[in-house]
Amino acid sequence: MKRLQSRSTAAFAMLLATLLAPAAQAQSWALQPGSTLGFGTTFEGARFSGQFRQFTAVIAFDPAHPQACTLQASIQLASADTDNADRDKMLPTADFFDVAHFPQAHYQGGQCQPDGPAGSYRAQGTLTLRGVSKPVPLSLRFSMQGKNALLTLDATVPRLAFDVGGGQWASASAIGLDVAVHGVLKLAPGG
Repeated sequence: MKRLQSRSTAAFAMLLATLLAPAAQAQSWALQPGSTLGFGTTFEGARFSGQFRQFTAVIAFDPAHPQACTLQASIQLASADTDNADRDKMLPTADFFDVAHFPQAHYQGGQCQPDGPAGSYRAQGTLTLRGVSKPVPLSLRFSMQGKNALLTLDATVPRLAFDVGGGQWASASAIGLDVAVHGVLKLAPGG
């Protein structure tokens, strides 16, 4: 009986090690200066874009084991900058980001799968913005730059799903309903 238990325990340990192996092989990356996180949509039919000047990200990614990826980001919403004083005054208000109650947005993602050309992936994740959490997938492109790496990401955020710009701003003729997010993350080994 003890021998059977010992074999069962050993088999379970091997199975557990096999299941956990991909997570252990994901390379940790540290965000480097020069990384950007931008956004864009339309206002009264004209395109505009901006950047979040303050954000952090924790990335674990290995092209050999993309499914083991983890992506976490925190964005300081008051750091939104569109190079337009009037618009930049409106974004932190209760009609839009409501930074008094929700100073940060958070993204938690993983489950990266190859998608398209080599180096392209699709990640599943959840965006939490204004206290609302909803799935927002990411399109990723990962490339090595010597010992460092470059990760670009794209997503489409339906702003009304997160209560951004409701009321008088809810119409697509006022502000585009979808906000394109584009990030260029310069990464160094570590984290």
